[in-house]
Amino acid sequence: MSSTNLTITLAHAIAYLTAPLLTSYNAAVIVKLQSLLDANLTALYAPTWSVKDPLRGSTRRCLVLSPECLPPRPIYQACVSAGVQWFDWVDALGGFEFELYVDPGCVAVRRAAGKLTTVWTGAVAAPPLPTPRTGLASFSDAQNRAMSPNKTVAQQLLADDDEDEKIFDLINDANWGPTFPNARSSSPLSTLSSAYSRCSSRSSNSSSSASDGAYSNSSSPPSSTYSSSKGSSTSSRRDKAKQARVYIDTTKTDVTPYDGGKTTVLTGGVMLGGGPVKASSHKSKPSASSWRSARA
Repeated sequence: MSSTNLTITLAHAIAYLTAPLLTSYNAAVIVKLQSLLDANLTALYAPTWSVKDPLRGSTRRCLVLSPECLPPRPIYQACVSAGVQWFDWVDALGGFEFELYVDPGCVAVRRAAGKLTTVWTGAVAAPPLPTPRTGLASFSDAQNRAMSPNKTVAQQLLADDDEDEKIFDLINDANWGPTFPNARSSSPLSTLSSAYSRCSSRSSNSSSSASDGAYSNSSSPPSSTYSSSKGSSTSSRRDKAKQARVYIDTTKTDVTPYDGGKTTVLTGGVMLGGGPVKASSHKSKPSASSWRSARA
């Protein structure tokens, strides 16, 4: 697109410069001069030529032509190769100093007094702009779609509304993302520490009743799945806390010896079997005969 626009714009600029020479030189010289100018100016303008930004590099493309000095190198080389005298050429152009501006879609001339004269203007395609609706699109494409006879105005408005809704949904999803309920789990260490602290402060009666409750809870079948994640997380924490409880009764300190003092258990323990039977402590009284025999 840029190369096509450059070729068309240069063709109009070269036609303006060589038009006064048609009466002074033959057609072969004019054609040769035009082809040389096209090659030299294309090499000069191509690096800074941008259809998206027509004013970029405009000052570098400006050529100053004066009857008091030689022209810039691209034009002077074309004059020498084609056999055209520069001072005759500049006199045919009017004999005054001027600036030649060649930009995408525009050829203009500015005299020393500051008056700008437009030589040629052409339609330049609008630069592609990123839009959220169509990605990369130009103004001309948008106008063509708006003027399309396939859809009525109402249908086009409805289609635009649908596209806007989709865009807003995408933006909302990208900013916030999907949200899911997260079950909050407690730390196992905190659960155990709280259980131990509660155990140490309980009395013997409460510990026995709590142990019965813990036993019944541990022997009961698992509960059904809860409908909400919050309820399930709460019940699971309670079950884990009950299962992790270990009760130690510190009020019972009596020690009962068993097995001749070799084994000791706390009060309330059950000892299966028994130790050896102790010998009878009753001593037999010595008879009179034995006493006499001993005395003798």
